[in-house]
Amino acid sequence: MVLHERWFLDETRFPVQFSTWSSPESLIPVAVALGITIVATVIYRARGRQSVVPGPIALGMPWENYVRLLTWVPLVIGLHMGVTLLVSGVSRQLFVPNLELPVNLLGGVLGMVEIAIALAFIYGALARPAAAALGALWVLGMLVFGPLRLIEHTEILGVAFFLFATGRGPLAFDMALDKLNKPVASLIPHAVPVLRITLGIGLTVVAFTEKLWNIPMGLAFLSDHNFNFFPYIGLPAIDNTKFLLIAGTVELLVGLMLIAGTYVRLIIIVTLIPFNLTLPFLGWRELVGHLPTYGILALLLLWGDERPGEQGALVRALRGGGA
Repeated sequence: MVLHERWFLDETRFPVQFSTWSSPESLIPVAVALGITIVATVIYRARGRQSVVPGPIALGMPWENYVRLLTWVPLVIGLHMGVTLLVSGVSRQLFVPNLELPVNLLGGVLGMVEIAIALAFIYGALARPAAAALGALWVLGMLVFGPLRLIEHTEILGVAFFLFATGRGPLAFDMALDKLNKPVASLIPHAVPVLRITLGIGLTVVAFTEKLWNIPMGLAFLSDHNFNFFPYIGLPAIDNTKFLLIAGTVELLVGLMLIAGTYVRLIIIVTLIPFNLTLPFLGWRELVGHLPTYGILALLLLWGDERPGEQGALVRALRGGGA
């Protein structure tokens, strides 16, 4: 259950229970997720970082085609982030549904900035300054809503860094300037790892703030959306509380594995199942809120285990070059 319960509840009724950090319900999931991550990382590195899920090259895609495919990466990331920002701006919310902007001049200005950044990303016009503005808006959000609410969405900061490093690629209005569309070559080696790590941090934090350290919020959400499937597969002993602990453990494991960069493609495929399974039940709010994450997951599925040659391929692709 990789989702944000606070998007569908009055979160003021469910503050994070930090005092439960030392309870067995908290320590056991942490030990399980951390233990699996450590063991998997040791095995992964001992095997020479070999992925268990083949990527495009292993499936027979020519290297030249792979380089051309990378050309679309900034466009995909920009569009996914742009749509979320556009919807958020016109809905008077900062990035996600639970961060409602005030009905005053500040709320109007922040919403307008979101819309401007969205259009810059969608059209590929002044995308690099817009990426810097997105990073600044994320930091400003920490001042308005508190750091915890924004740390739950560190992937947005990752998207800002990625698009600042890459620009919006060759398929952008910035091409007409022949300047802003070019990548910052020194930042390219860090572009994908930053996206991966910031997404992992966001998932790790949410595993605690909306599940492991906030069981009442999870139970309130499940009372309206019964996603506990265990009784239907013959495991009635797993009640909603245990289901939340399991979901939190899985979400924490995914976050830690992404941070470690271990078996990335396998983790992405596993993560996509709960991400997509909830969409028919939670609707547009769930889809639009998670669009940036979908874009990152698509990139990580394509990129997989980073190799130095692919960093050079990304630079050449963004410059419009071949292999």
